[in-house]
Amino acid sequence: MSRRSPRGVFRLLAGLTAALTLGALLTPAASADPAKLVITASVDSGVRLVGKPFPITVTVHNASAEALTAITLYTDQNSGSYLSFDGWGDFGYPGATLAPDETRNLTLNATVYTWGGGSPELDITSTSIPSWDVQPAHLSVPFVDPTTTTGTLHGVVYGDRDGDNAFDPGEGLAGAPVRIYGETTLETVAGPDGTFTFADLPARYYQLFSTTLPDGWLLAETNGGFGVTGGDQDVEVRAVRPLSDQLQATASVDRDTYAPGDQAQVTFTLTNTGSQPLSGISGNCDRIGGSQYQLTGWQSWTDLVYPASLTFSPGETRTFTETGTVPPLADQYGGFAVDCDFGPELGNPDSNPEVRLWARVPGAPGTTSGSIYHDDNKNFTQDPGEAIGDTAVSLVDIISGSTTATGTTDADGYVTFASVPAGRYELKADGWVPADAGGFQVQAGTCQSCVWEWSQVYTRG
Repeated sequence: MSRRSPRGVFRLLAGLTAALTLGALLTPAASADPAKLVITASVDSGVRLVGKPFPITVTVHNASAEALTAITLYTDQNSGSYLSFDGWGDFGYPGATLAPDETRNLTLNATVYTWGGGSPELDITSTSIPSWDVQPAHLSVPFVDPTTTTGTLHGVVYGDRDGDNAFDPGEGLAGAPVRIYGETTLETVAGPDGTFTFADLPARYYQLFSTTLPDGWLLAETNGGFGVTGGDQDVEVRAVRPLSDQLQATASVDRDTYAPGDQAQVTFTLTNTGSQPLSGISGNCDRIGGSQYQLTGWQSWTDLVYPASLTFSPGETRTFTETGTVPPLADQYGGFAVDCDFGPELGNPDSNPEVRLWARVPGAPGTTSGSIYHDDNKNFTQDPGEAIGDTAVSLVDIISGSTTATGTTDADGYVTFASVPAGRYELKADGWVPADAGGFQVQAGTCQSCVWEWSQVYTRG
């Protein structure tokens, strides 16, 4: 065993003292003062499901005697599944200012979209001021584990004929397609009484897809869904009749032809054909937006479009005359469109009666071409053997109803129509009809999109 001399021990202690002193100078001391920014957070009691949003209540308090500026919040994920937020309100960038002793409350919508092996553990904190001046909020949110818990969903799709918001015998919609989405999309078809079953579902929240129901019925909730927590669960999927069953809408223009820049007068007629009054009705036009062929100026029709709020007694008809401007490139399309629907502002647009008006603006002819096929495997792609070949086809003017051009598809279902007057046409195929219930229209002219080739599905008719 070695022995140190007294002088060596002294030198060693002196070196350690110097090192400790230097370390103290280089390391900032934690503040002994109370935190300036105090964050607390809470969730309601209960267990959460993957895929289902839930609220988190957050309180942010300035406990100091000075204003705190540009305060932003963020999450520090500790473990478990990742928790997503839809925004931070005032505490997103560039941040909020808190006066001395001011407290702000906000509600965050949070969702675990994908199970990460455990319930989320996280802190809600801020880096806007030094960390020792922040008291973060810690959250531990319990979730049902979808890898160990399953359930079976028993349901019925029904048309609420009597409007009592409940399933009654005889209201089941036979053959209704039902699609739900969790990690993947699952599909089934309702039986003769409208019932369906999804068995052995991992516990989580499932979104109900909007589907085409029999006889024009529509889902009452377009963003509905179901939570599967384990065991057997019963659900009812309510469908309603579209507003277009009761409210009818038509439109007409004041001239046969127009030129770009002309003023066009449009007369709308709306009729309540039902036995119940209607209220809160307004128009919405050009929902897609950005097109070069829509009549402009419809936003000024404030007696008809939102924020208008119209009422209709049973049997009442109301007429509205509006003025718009023909767009500058309308002649390249051979016309302009007035596309509007009418219903409650927050209602389902698919339920609303529509006006799809096309008015003529003469323009230079163009060439249009494309193919038609029968999509036997319903993959929205023309596969070998699906072409509708050697078939007579024609273009029918949607305004006059006259046949403008004829042709015959080749072996691949392809056809070209040359030098067609600018405008819109229905494509008729001998022995076939468009698979889309709304039909299929061809756009001819010199517009940029007019030269794009089309591909359309037809069925035997």
